Amino acid sequence: MVGNLVGETVAGLTSTAGSWSYLLNYPTAVTMDQYSNLYIMDAGNNRVQRWSPGATYGITIISASLYNPKGLAIDPQGNIAVADQYYHRISRFTVSCCKLIKMQTDLI
Repeated sequence: MVGNLVGETVAGLTSTAGSWSYLLNYPTAVTMDQYSNLYIMDAGNNRVQRWSPGATYGITIISASLYNPKGLAIDPQGNIAVADQYYHRISRFTVSCCKLIKMQTDLI
């Protein structure tokens, strides 16, 4: 026998669909960033959820008018591209902010 026959649920609840932050409704795509955060296309809720390792709920990072979205990808800058099947388009969302800058607050 090769491989694992039983997977671990790491996002959502088995056999339970919904729109609460701990539920998914028709997830169609998933990708992972360098920090092991999962980005899940939650097509039934027209959103992308980010689930941090060990989290019990997701954070909605994209909520948009989508029509049967089927895929997503993250570029090195943190932008997310979404394949929106029935609207026949690819949409890009900027979900990260500028780099944090350390400010020096020494008083003279």
